[in-house]
Amino acid sequence: MSAPGSLQRGIAVTGLPIALRQIIVNRIFALNLSEKEFTSLDNGLSAYFNDWFEEQCEAASGEVSAETLEELLDFVAYLQTTNSSDGAIARKLSTSSGSFDAATNASLTLAARIWLSISVGSLSHYVTPGQDFVLWENNWEHSKLSKAVHDTLWPKIQTTEKVKLPKVFTAANLETIAGIRIQWTSNLADHLSLRDDDTKVMLFHQASFLELHQKSKQSADSALYQAFTNHDDSTILRSDLIEETISTLRLLIPSNEPRSRKWFQKKQKKLGLDAKAGSYGSLSTSARQIENFHYWRDRLVVLKQTFDESEPQTLRSWWYDDRRRVQWYTFWVALLVLALTIAFGLIQSISGIVQAWASVKGLHT
Repeated sequence: MSAPGSLQRGIAVTGLPIALRQIIVNRIFALNLSEKEFTSLDNGLSAYFNDWFEEQCEAASGEVSAETLEELLDFVAYLQTTNSSDGAIARKLSTSSGSFDAATNASLTLAARIWLSISVGSLSHYVTPGQDFVLWENNWEHSKLSKAVHDTLWPKIQTTEKVKLPKVFTAANLETIAGIRIQWTSNLADHLSLRDDDTKVMLFHQASFLELHQKSKQSADSALYQAFTNHDDSTILRSDLIEETISTLRLLIPSNEPRSRKWFQKKQKKLGLDAKAGSYGSLSTSARQIENFHYWRDRLVVLKQTFDESEPQTLRSWWYDDRRRVQWYTFWVALLVLALTIAFGLIQSISGIVQAWASVKGLHT
């Protein structure tokens, strides 16, 4: 039996101890995080391991060639150090006929998924209806992983429509005012996409994981960083993509806005979300311009249009909906007048009844 902190454990495991999670993260990102540093990252990346890593590994365990965590991390290393079109990964992992077998394909797919937190390729035992995924055929000659990810996340045609992203445009208000339910996701490809006839929006919350990618890139002593700098196009999750994704979290979950902070803290405790996602301050007015967004611009525009077209359905929604100030004041003044009219009418009715009762009683005395 392998030790609790051993990478010789099978991949279909749950409840990984924090010491083993630390080893895995340091291997994936070629870092040397101390126990204190690692624990400070969402309590050892709890959300990432619980909602993504362990779930993906368990689902793929029956079809991959990687039997242990050590072997799985070797596949991640292959992807990181051979992310070029020279076919090195194919020669190293392919069969004698020059093609990948199914188990190797599945291992590469799983390795890409845990490295990027993106649904890359397909796993026969893991299908989520409606989930976006990156089409990748594990063919390094024709379809590099970096290109597949970039082609999926970078829109071919970007909208030029001018839209405003005001402070009222937050995740809390999407739920409270517009009735658009927030569905939290660990698949970056799903981020900001609308579902179920525009009644639900996906929101990526693995912010600590994104920051680890940034930290790995910025570490001059990182072997992974050195490997990346040898190839102009080999960085899969580019810095500008990571920064823009974090900007969308700052836009939708501003920690310095009391109601948004309270709303997210409640969600985080209930669902075990990455607390880092709700720790960023709000964007400045200049940073909230739609022109500053490239990867997520189209999805933000569609989401904002859906938000603008929505109408409050409950009194609570009306109370928080100050998108149109004049309409807001008109509604509440009218409601107040109606309430006062009913109250005064009720008082008059009661007074009339009391007076009538007193008159009748007086006639009998």
